[in-house]
Amino acid sequence: MSKQSVDIEGRVLIAGSADGPALVLDETLSFWGGFDPSNGEIIDVHHPQYRQLVGGKILCIPQSKGSAGTPGGIAETLRNGSGPIAFVLGEPDVNISVGTLVANRLYDMNIPVLEISRERMKQIKTGEAVFIDRNGRLSVNR
Repeated sequence: MSKQSVDIEGRVLIAGSADGPALVLDETLSFWGGFDPSNGEIIDVHHPQYRQLVGGKILCIPQSKGSAGTPGGIAETLRNGSGPIAFVLGEPDVNISVGTLVANRLYDMNIPVLEISRERMKQIKTGEAVFIDRNGRLSVNR
């Protein structure tokens, strides 16, 4: 059986490249209260991906839920190595972008943030291999 690839053009919110498995969230997530930044675990018992770990994954999320605490939670999980290696958003999200930008600047990281639309995100499944390049191209290998 041959491998199949899907290419999606996205909008770069924070430039960078990443290569890893996707974790697709079915719903928004609060990074301040629904998420444990010390280990990257989703702790909101009502979230469909409860107990999933985001570390080392390309996190595909419609958008964050919450307010000003989100950037702090994201920066902390990225700083301690339990965070995602990239974010793919269903719509632009200032809180995720700010948290990632802070971690990139303060901790000399390269965590990209890409926006592709919720409709395009439906083309990605958890566990699929995803590559993001600096120009906003996302490739999904099945």
